[in-house]
Amino acid sequence: MVSRIPFDTVQKSLYGLLSQGQSIPVYDSIPTGAEAMPYIVLGEFHGTPVDENKTTVYHAVSQQLHMWSRQKGKQEVNGILDDVIFLLTRYALTLSGYTQVGGAVVSLYQVLPELYADKTGAYHGILVVEWVLQQDLH
Repeated sequence: MVSRIPFDTVQKSLYGLLSQGQSIPVYDSIPTGAEAMPYIVLGEFHGTPVDENKTTVYHAVSQQLHMWSRQKGKQEVNGILDDVIFLLTRYALTLSGYTQVGGAVVSLYQVLPELYADKTGAYHGILVVEWVLQQDLH
């Protein structure tokens, strides 16, 4: 009975929430490398229909978010992660054709150092957030 996937509406709502709720630039496309850090990139999506019957379809959706910072030390990237987690767990997504069921669940957060061939580096924060969405069938 799954007739649609919720990726576009989740991406649009998430982009709006992050763009309006904090001051770091948010990209929903792959950066070229010319962008000034810090910034946030909307990354990989995963989705699964969790329950479906004649009247209801539920989807489990997860989204990876990538935070990038060139600041020495992890304070800036940690602060960005903290701000994003606050927004995602405090506010529901505004979705077209779906309803968020319950709150967002953060299933992973981590910070990694990245070293590049030109001997520069950055800190890469990764956050995975999950939602359960009910598909509107009417």
